[in-house]
Amino acid sequence: MTSVLLIIGMIIVSYLIGCFSTARLITKHFKLLNIYKVGTGHPDTENIYLNVSKTLGVVAGIVDAAKMYFFLFLLKYFYNRLGINGGFIEILLLVTGFAMIVGHCLPVTNKFKGGRGLFTFIGYGAYFILEPMAIVVVLAIIFILIFKQIRFAQYMVVLLPAWISYFFPAYEPIFHYLVIVSIMMGGINYIVSKRLGEI
Repeated sequence: MTSVLLIIGMIIVSYLIGCFSTARLITKHFKLLNIYKVGTGHPDTENIYLNVSKTLGVVAGIVDAAKMYFFLFLLKYFYNRLGINGGFIEILLLVTGFAMIVGHCLPVTNKFKGGRGLFTFIGYGAYFILEPMAIVVVLAIIFILIFKQIRFAQYMVVLLPAWISYFFPAYEPIFHYLVIVSIMMGGINYIVSKRLGEI
């Protein structure tokens, strides 16, 4: 019972950590700006990149991805200390990590108006399925450079890595969970895009 409560607590903590806006911190610290009053008003990497500074946009993306990756690394250590191991720990990490993504995209601290969570999701994918995520990120960058289709490239990063992981035997145990996560992430991105008036 204690372990169950701790896991539920970690899911809530993960969501709240996701609510902490890296974009807000970076723009306030380096540019003395309130990201909620710049461009689209959304605290995401794209808004910083397009409306504040390309360099800071890249930095924000890297920090978001790294934050997720290392948070999952620490979570695994925490769950191991609880005596949880085996395949179940991967499922717990998938759920807990996704809670952090939800916090980033739908933060209670900003009336559920957050970023798309793309770089946070890249860090999430890099932790679980490094090779498929790296392949898709490279393809997305090429697609952006050639066709200038940023939005399409974003959906590539959200939806394709899980399906590509099917061809990597090491990821077979979590393949179905990854597909569910990618569909849910696509849904969240749709909600964010709708709020921004893009759909």
